[in-house]
Amino acid sequence: MSAQELNFQVGKSVSKFKFQDSQGDNLENLQGTDNFFMTLEYRQNILKNIFKGNLFTDLGIGYNRYGSTGSDPSLDLYYAWDVTYLGINLGLDYAFYRPGNFTFYAKMTASPEFLIRGTQTLNEQVYSLVGEDDFDSPIFFFRGGLGVQYKISRQTSAYIQYMGGKSYNFNNDPEKLNVISHNIGFGVLINLSKGQYQVGRSDPASEQRILELENRINMYSEKIDELEVQAQRVDELEEEIAAKDVEMKTIKSTIARALFDFDGKELRVTQKEGIVYVTMDNDMLFEPGSWIVAKEGVKAVEALGRVLALNPDVSILIEGHTDNQPYKGGGNIKNNWDLSIKRATAIVEILRNNPNINSKNLTAAGRGEHAPIANNETIEGRAKNRRIEVIITPDLEEVSKILKD
Repeated sequence: MSAQELNFQVGKSVSKFKFQDSQGDNLENLQGTDNFFMTLEYRQNILKNIFKGNLFTDLGIGYNRYGSTGSDPSLDLYYAWDVTYLGINLGLDYAFYRPGNFTFYAKMTASPEFLIRGTQTLNEQVYSLVGEDDFDSPIFFFRGGLGVQYKISRQTSAYIQYMGGKSYNFNNDPEKLNVISHNIGFGVLINLSKGQYQVGRSDPASEQRILELENRINMYSEKIDELEVQAQRVDELEEEIAAKDVEMKTIKSTIARALFDFDGKELRVTQKEGIVYVTMDNDMLFEPGSWIVAKEGVKAVEALGRVLALNPDVSILIEGHTDNQPYKGGGNIKNNWDLSIKRATAIVEILRNNPNINSKNLTAAGRGEHAPIANNETIEGRAKNRRIEVIITPDLEEVSKILKD
């Protein structure tokens, strides 16, 4: 180790929040999130005669990003925090073991940190935390940890370091918000002592090593910028997907209310993986072997169409299904596949009568007996397999744009 050093560190931060209200109750179900941090510090020997050059003091700045997520199922509430702080780091290092080119050391720091950016998400609503009482005051972070350093040359060393700690807020607010953080970082140290390195001295090997370190630091900075952009894209994608899920849940509820009079064994409304399925048994819609929709079926399809007309951005696929019994009718129908297509098309025609439904969003398809949902060996199973499925899918154009970008 040298007497004076400059060090730069980047790494991963795993953080979570701990919130206690004015009654002393903790907010449950808070989970940690992965983020990153950066530090730039000046380091110098102190008390050399006492500690034989093994004790250092540190002064620098730190860029720290923290976050936490949680939920309250009883209130159907999801919440998340994403905050960034800029801190002034004050610390002490003590080197306790030096085998060869390695140095093992313990470190502790204290740092006041100030919010420079922050958001809180409650369900789908995002709020800025800048200026909020719990975040407007500086927090005071105390950390401790261990590290190992490897000496590359007289002027440069590389190290890996773990630091864990907790923040405190010394205001008089009865509500307490603390951040718990675990940092694992990689860094480089550059010796600034005159006795071992002089700026301007002709030393091609040292200049080359310094140039390599500068290039490495630039590369790390570029990687951090790339990670920031990727994290922003992931946040945008998650927000868009969550919004689509809420939209489809609303559509499902509206359809269920509109078809309440028809709900039961012959009509079911379900949602799976962000897609709404409306299943109507053929016994409600068609006579055996026919593709002409019965009066009760027309009423149900028209009621469904009134809901779909209020959601012009969704895609609507109508699938016809049959059991495995051979078709015995006449006309232009050859088999169950033809019959299923005819029946799906008949449902599409009823929906097209609603002028507020865009025909471009409608697709008719026949699956015949090839997608059963029950056993065709029983009467009940065959009845379930004879059905029309209306499959309602959200518009994913915005999600596709985010993925392409």
